[in-house]
Amino acid sequence: MGKKISLGIVMVVALALLISGCLGNNIAAPKPFKETQFLMDTVIEITAYGPGAEEAVKAAFGEFQRLHTLTNNFDENSQLSKINQMAGKEKVAVDPTLVDIIRFSKDVSDKLGDSFDITIGPLTKLWGIGQKGEYVPTQAEIDKVLPLVNYHLVEVDTNANTVYLPKTGMMLDLGSIAKGYATDLAIEKLKAMGISSALVNAGGNVRVIGNKPDGKPWRIGIQHPRDTDGISGKLALTEWDTMETSGDYQRFIMKDGIRYSHILNPRTGWQPREVASVTMVNSSSTYGDILSKPIFVLGVEKGLELLKQFPGNEAVIVTLDGKIIITPGLEGKIELTSETSK
Repeated sequence: MGKKISLGIVMVVALALLISGCLGNNIAAPKPFKETQFLMDTVIEITAYGPGAEEAVKAAFGEFQRLHTLTNNFDENSQLSKINQMAGKEKVAVDPTLVDIIRFSKDVSDKLGDSFDITIGPLTKLWGIGQKGEYVPTQAEIDKVLPLVNYHLVEVDTNANTVYLPKTGMMLDLGSIAKGYATDLAIEKLKAMGISSALVNAGGNVRVIGNKPDGKPWRIGIQHPRDTDGISGKLALTEWDTMETSGDYQRFIMKDGIRYSHILNPRTGWQPREVASVTMVNSSSTYGDILSKPIFVLGVEKGLELLKQFPGNEAVIVTLDGKIIITPGLEGKIELTSETSK
């Protein structure tokens, strides 16, 4: 069976990026500046309107580049890699931003229980989705690294800006938070430089500023998890400014007819088998990035119960059998294209 890996943009945003068509003949409409780069293992596109748009977009990309440099596990010289290399040996002094991300992750993990853990690195390295072809580890191999997955053990000193992993072989993997964190920093940079209309699409982490130049809200499509050209629904970002989708179609392998995605249960080491995609709707890419993963791990019922701890966060869940579940805050506000369950 051949390997199939999808690294494309998670969400369909063509509806949101109506630059010239929406503007019609309005010659007074502000011109956009749009730039695309490949960073943090995904395609990132930023579109901004108005005076200073080009400078603002480049500054926003500077935030993505900075976070990419700090958190890139594939660069042995990154600060995150240094922390992992020194596991069981010594504390590592790092940038305050990296300390803040790790501290924040630990704090949120306390609320999420066993469903979110940034020390999942040994498991993601073992599976190597996208790196090892059709490789599927044995239960014995998984059992060997599971004791290394325990965020409680991570020592963070916010005064000295140091991080320490006390067990040899422990590894941090910030793939479930770094992109959302960087998206929020990029949005703040755009706002600080006077941008009042913009869209940032970081491989499924979509966050906007204001409305489109014609005054209409940004309207975003949610990619169908089994149809690369289809969408599960559309939502106008009026009450919220952020949508983030995680799916088992983003990065995966197929072996013997079974899909093995990059989303893992940190306590079992295996892929959850109830949910195909989760879209978070809120006003924080960081929280959207984080909260989508526990819903995969816990399943629909427990995942929805978990969300009650985080007011202001709504979700669209697509199950493996094609049902779409939406949280109460989205009722009557989202246009769905498939079977819905409430």
